[in-house]
Amino acid sequence: MQSTEQSKPLFGADNNALVALVSVNLMIAVTYGMTRMVYFLEGFPMAQFYDEVVHHFMLSPYYQESLEKPWTFFIYNWSHDDFWTLCGNMIWLTVFGNILQNQKANKHLFPIYLYSGILGALAFIGLGAGISFMGAELSIMAIATAALSLKPSYQLQLNGTGGIPVWLIFTVYFIIQVSTHLTGTPVFFFTLSVGGLVGVLYMYLLKKKIDLGNWMHVIVKKGNGLMAPKEAQ
Repeated sequence: MQSTEQSKPLFGADNNALVALVSVNLMIAVTYGMTRMVYFLEGFPMAQFYDEVVHHFMLSPYYQESLEKPWTFFIYNWSHDDFWTLCGNMIWLTVFGNILQNQKANKHLFPIYLYSGILGALAFIGLGAGISFMGAELSIMAIATAALSLKPSYQLQLNGTGGIPVWLIFTVYFIIQVSTHLTGTPVFFFTLSVGGLVGVLYMYLLKKKIDLGNWMHVIVKKGNGLMAPKEAQ
């Protein structure tokens, strides 16, 4: 696998992609919740909150409406309307993200998250979901399948216990996803599969020395170079 990383980044390191992903999700959730509280305290109906705020975070099921707010293709999978859904998603993101980091794939977390979100959105609309959607499920499924594809025999080591096989963790996650969304639209399961395929394909190409996230890495590297303090002459 192509990788320039020598070890798993420290929790507070600037290059810790997992911490960055979770942090952005939480910051958006906090901003979202505070805005909702303002509407409540001001006595505005929740219907108005959804029309004026939530509408701009959710992925529309219709192409025409989606084209009128194209930013939703990039932010719907960072946004959550339910506290418990947010908690569950962040836990699973941490679990599978940590597995990838343990295998020196930290820098691939963001590209997988981004690609799966965009392609998942296109699939969601193209398959005719008929309902709006927001949440990180599609991107987390991609990271989960990427962790499974990278090394199916990998075991997550826990203090005081033996290793837990990644395939077993993935199976539990998949069952929970299916049972949680069992009453939802069937299109969601097909879209979830698209998210999973993105993770598999990304890792397959990476093993073939094709890094789909390389252009992002180059941009970040150049950006860090521009912001780095210049040495005195």
